[in-house]
Amino acid sequence: MSNAGKKILLISAAAISAASLIFTASVFAQEEIEYKKFKFEDFSCDAGVSCKKTQQGLAVAISAIATGKGTEFRKWSITGIKLRIGEQRLKPDKEGKFYVTEESLFRVPGAVVFAAIGALGDYSRNDFNNTVSKVGVALGMGLIALQAKGEITGERCVFYLPAEFTKKIDEGKDYIEIIIENENLHLKETIKIGLVKPVFDTVKKYNFDTMNEDQILERMDSLKTEIVLLEQEQSGYKYGKDSEYDLIQKKIENAETQRGIAYKAWFERSHRPDK
Repeated sequence: MSNAGKKILLISAAAISAASLIFTASVFAQEEIEYKKFKFEDFSCDAGVSCKKTQQGLAVAISAIATGKGTEFRKWSITGIKLRIGEQRLKPDKEGKFYVTEESLFRVPGAVVFAAIGALGDYSRNDFNNTVSKVGVALGMGLIALQAKGEITGERCVFYLPAEFTKKIDEGKDYIEIIIENENLHLKETIKIGLVKPVFDTVKKYNFDTMNEDQILERMDSLKTEIVLLEQEQSGYKYGKDSEYDLIQKKIENAETQRGIAYKAWFERSHRPDK
């Protein structure tokens, strides 16, 4: 082979190697996050889920808060979070409580549950216990804390799944299981959230990095209006009876996910050191 041919091969190999490094980095950066809301007759549950690819496999982080109605508002609690993969029922690698005010939860629920698991920041095996405080403060939510300073108690946890185990995940069958109880009324409910392997980065999907503060606030307002209108439409259907109810609920959750991410982007813009 000529020197010119060898040079072309070397350049091609270098290009392929560089492309592989870029692809690998983007794969490991993928984090799909979503807000979920479950509404029952006696209580509701707000949950945040983060599935993040890592070099070791997959990190699945979950936060959940249950609230009742009337005098039972604080008497519902999350008593367990598990993963169901095939025949296996997995316990969290790390878990703990967090506390938040009622006002913060109802103002931007997506931002609260995401902050509780650090889905909008970095969490690792060594720093999980501190992340909730760091991210909560960074989002202007000082009452998301590890000590009982808030009005509502939530549960959060993270599962670290090795690569060989991640391959076993069967989307559509495997799921997150959240157990909710009211000991006062001797009631227990279980909710399920389908487990997925991330294929894109949720935060980058909405591209708030290209917007200024006013544009983000405008988008947040439009999303809130959209959510209110969807909830009004949903009120005409029955949970568990009408398929339209579930379709509208998915739209509400998608809008609240985007609003939670927008809140983070807005807060970062409005609290820059140069302002």
